[in-house]
Parts: sequence; structure tokens; C-alpha cells
Amino acid sequence: MKKFAFLLVWFLLVLMAGCSSNDFKIELLTPKSFTPEQPSTIQIKVLDSEGKPVTGAKVSTDLNMHMMSHGDISMKDMKETSKGVYTGNATFEMEGDYTATIQIDDHGKKWTGEKRFSIVSNQTK
Repeated sequence: MKKFAFLLVWFLLVLMAGCSSNDFKIELLTPKSFTPEQPSTIQIKVLDSEGKPVTGAKVSTDLNMHMMSHGDISMKDMKETSKGVYTGNATFEMEGDYTATIQIDDHGKKWTGEKRFSIVSNQTK
């Protein structure tokens, strides 16, 4: 019975993975370092499943530091600065590992995903 349950769960996971949406390809472009109390530019490159830039979408991003609870950094309504490239500014308080939760609304086609990155302060201590 245990083996059957395992196979059933495995089958369902494979089925769900096959049904997941791959409508967008996302590239997160972040600086490697930041200056405390000054905005840093974050860019999200949004491509469709064929690799073409997605233009005119609504893109927002929340940045959350791993293992910390000092609040999220939100970039609502990021501006499209070139075809498929959406830009916002974030002010980092401390260096470390972050998760970017990205929301895209492309004329009703919605997607939410996560990208991880690390950033360090460019000021010596």
C-alpha cells in the first residue's frame, strides 16, 4: 500500500509539472553591490515562451531578505524602459541573500514566480 501511495503521489507531481505554465521567461538583473540609504536599480527582463520581449505588461516585485523579518522592499508598477525590460529602484538596508517575488500581468495573462540573488555593501566597514 505504501508503494502504491508513493507512485500515486509521484504521478500527480509529474502531471502537475507538465501542466505548469511556461508562458514567460524571466531574467532578474540586479547590481552586485549597493550603497546604503541610496536607491539601487533592479531590472526584470520579461520574454514570452518564444523568447520575444513582452511589452506593455504590468510588473511588480517584492524583495524579501532570507531569514530576516525587517519587511519587504516593494516595487509596484515597474516602468518599462526598453522592450520587455522593466525597471524599479530598491533601497537596501543590509547585504545578504534576497528573494524577488515577481508578479506579471500581461493583458490578463498572470504569472508569479521567484528569483534569488545576493548583494553586498560597497562601503568598507
